[in-house]
Amino acid sequence: MAKGKPEVGSRTEKAANSENLPDVGKQADVELGERIKHLRCEILGISRQADFAERLGVTRGAVGNWEVGKGVKRANLERIARTFHISLVWLAAGRGAPIGKPSIDEKLELLPPEEYDPLYEHFQAMIENRLRWLERKKAEAKSKKKS
Repeated sequence: MAKGKPEVGSRTEKAANSENLPDVGKQADVELGERIKHLRCEILGISRQADFAERLGVTRGAVGNWEVGKGVKRANLERIARTFHISLVWLAAGRGAPIGKPSIDEKLELLPPEEYDPLYEHFQAMIENRLRWLERKKAEAKSKKKS
């Protein structure tokens, strides 16, 4: 091995190769953590992580990790959004407003799969019925023009 060059596949080589590359995932995690902290401190006015954690039924350590972008799972985001009536889209992606009337999409995103699936089937049936009705109306209008 040449002096000064790290061995191929070593941790040193991987670190050297990744120094100049931005870690988009890590940045997104940090931004998510910042939104969680902003929510707790600025929007909700909860100064202590322990108080926030208690409301969510988690440990203070979990909240501390989330606020630095570590270990945040979708289930935790859903719990935060549900507990504090916050937009899940804002919390997870930073889009839209944190508080406000949630869109139907945001409401559906908060539903667990066992509740979402029947709703999806229901909405799909409604849309299909509406399309059939529109086709009938179109056919009726066409037949009236011929008469």
